[in-house]
Amino acid sequence: MYYDIISIDLDGTLLFPNNSLSKYTKNVIRMLSKKGIYFVIATGRHYIEANNIKNVLKIPAFLITSNGARIHDPYGKLIYSCDLDESIVLRLVNLYLCKSNVFIQLHSHTHWYVNNIFYKDLNYYSSLGLQYTLFHIKNVICKNISKLLFICKNTKFLFSLKDYILNKFKKIVNVNFSSLYCIEVMSNKVSKGNALKILLNILGLSLDNCLSFGDSMNDQDMLELSGKGCIMKNGDFFLKRSLFNMEVIGSNLEDGVAKYLTKIFKIN
Repeated sequence: MYYDIISIDLDGTLLFPNNSLSKYTKNVIRMLSKKGIYFVIATGRHYIEANNIKNVLKIPAFLITSNGARIHDPYGKLIYSCDLDESIVLRLVNLYLCKSNVFIQLHSHTHWYVNNIFYKDLNYYSSLGLQYTLFHIKNVICKNISKLLFICKNTKFLFSLKDYILNKFKKIVNVNFSSLYCIEVMSNKVSKGNALKILLNILGLSLDNCLSFGDSMNDQDMLELSGKGCIMKNGDFFLKRSLFNMEVIGSNLEDGVAKYLTKIFKIN
């Protein structure tokens, strides 16, 4: 099977845990891009972060960000946008803003809002050029919010929160675990798979010719819709269980994506 589109998640898939890319991975991707293969970076991350990673790769990639709430072309033009309903953002933030063990994030077009500047991973995200803005109960920004995140070490709480949100806002929101300790809330029209369909329709390309890589539950529909989907060895247990027939490849720590591309495209 020949693939002319490659869609790749970032965290746990293409990136090392320190946000870096190996020289080997960069060389393989640049080589395929020069041969005319379309690359799509499909991530839950903010556009600013994803764009900085694209710049490190030095390829003209399309960007699907905030789990599919935004699509940008290789030149930075916004070609698709879908936001959360303002009233839902406000209601959910107000419910859990006062819980000291819950870290809340909001993504807008140009900003990253947080409710706690003492969260240990702030510097991890800031390392890719995304600077946070602190919000309080009196200045919650509800407009143009692409994604709402709840982060908590109490996974039982997160599972119950996911059920509550889905029951409270049926057919209005989409909720996914992006890691064991993080759930992400978007419009029900938003997912990586839906964004990939929209993008390939614009390009006049077929999903059958798309090769996708991912590691988390927010990658599931993208992997399922693609002609070929691959799960990372370090991928989420629930993703592997849901897509039990899907091929599992090497981990992100082993340059799993680049090694698989080298094999599939017979790169010397």
